[in-house]
Amino acid sequence: MIMESTVTTSANGNSWEVIPANTFAGVILGVLFVYLFFRHFMFVLMFADLILGWLRKFNWFPKEGKRMKTFIHWIVALTLFLGFLLLAGSAGWLEFIPQ
Repeated sequence: MIMESTVTTSANGNSWEVIPANTFAGVILGVLFVYLFFRHFMFVLMFADLILGWLRKFNWFPKEGKRMKTFIHWIVALTLFLGFLLLAGSAGWLEFIPQ
């Protein structure tokens, strides 16, 4: 099975393709993206809890008093992901190609 190693995104009307220069950078990018995806999912569910009170019965869902911890973890995941993009781009590990 061959895994796609490029990421395509767009911002401000411009389209970009992020290409890891080596496998190490690709693995780090993938792991950080999965971590950010998971934490973003938890962050969205936390706000759904404010509206949908029945979600509190699940053990995996952040309860009252754990919301700040969930928010902090989401900020950490976002910072790690964006920080890696910045550092890996400046180190030449990733290429940002406008399309």
